Amino acid sequence: MVCLTNVQNLTNDDFNSISCLVYNSIGVNLTEAKKALVISRLSRRLRQLGMDSFTGYIRYLEQNPAELEIVFNCITTNVTSFFREKHHFAYLESTYLPNLETMLSKTERAVPQEIRAWSAGCSTGEEPYSLAMTLHNYFRNKKKWNIKIMATDVNTEALRKAQTGIYALKEVEGVPYELLKTYFRLGTGPNNGFFKVKESLQKLISFRRLNLAKPGDYGLSEPLHMIFCRNVFIYFDKETRSKLLQRFYRCLLPGGLLFLGHAESINTASDQVGRWRLLEHTIYRKTD
Repeated sequence: MVCLTNVQNLTNDDFNSISCLVYNSIGVNLTEAKKALVISRLSRRLRQLGMDSFTGYIRYLEQNPAELEIVFNCITTNVTSFFREKHHFAYLESTYLPNLETMLSKTERAVPQEIRAWSAGCSTGEEPYSLAMTLHNYFRNKKKWNIKIMATDVNTEALRKAQTGIYALKEVEGVPYELLKTYFRLGTGPNNGFFKVKESLQKLISFRRLNLAKPGDYGLSEPLHMIFCRNVFIYFDKETRSKLLQRFYRCLLPGGLLFLGHAESINTASDQVGRWRLLEHTIYRKTD
């Protein structure tokens, strides 16, 4: 077993090779400021493989394309929590959902109404489960409504945790007590101290791996009412962000919502990425 201290330093050429590989594959922009992160996270993988140089690891990547998934899992960051950016969920409950309900009630449709959402960059699942709780809690006494949430991420390790729906006590601290009682089961035995999302909530969400930067459509059969893509754009350069915004615009229904992270924004003065209106901080509406 090779010790961490025996792994050779990451040269500029090796870092550029890894950066280009990651950028061309998933669009994540590894700037020079991320070099220490790459060294820290990939050195662990080198130790597992018994390697002592990044140059050798790059050759290994070229010969073993499946290893790329592990690279992406290592270098992507999964910082999330339940009901993060609380004003997003408050806006849905107080404004968007009542307005949508009123608007669709006038269509005189006999079939069940459906609300479709996407958590793009869902990480370990706290975001789509928060969204599912918000929607289900709002519509639970209105049986004509169906809820469909697509949750995607490029990190397969994060997705595995999201699909299990099992969280430690500290991880569910952001869930209001009434929602915790309604939508989670307390673990027993070996799962003591953990909480599991109930099936009634899990069945509303479809988890799958998706590379946002990959060309082509996203496999959506119908346009969406809302997209949550929060704290994801910060990992992309301006060109990639513009392409994603154009694609999100096409995925949304007229009047559909896009929720971004607290440090992200859209230039609404330009229509190069679609026509958007800022409703509240980091909440945007497709205007046509």
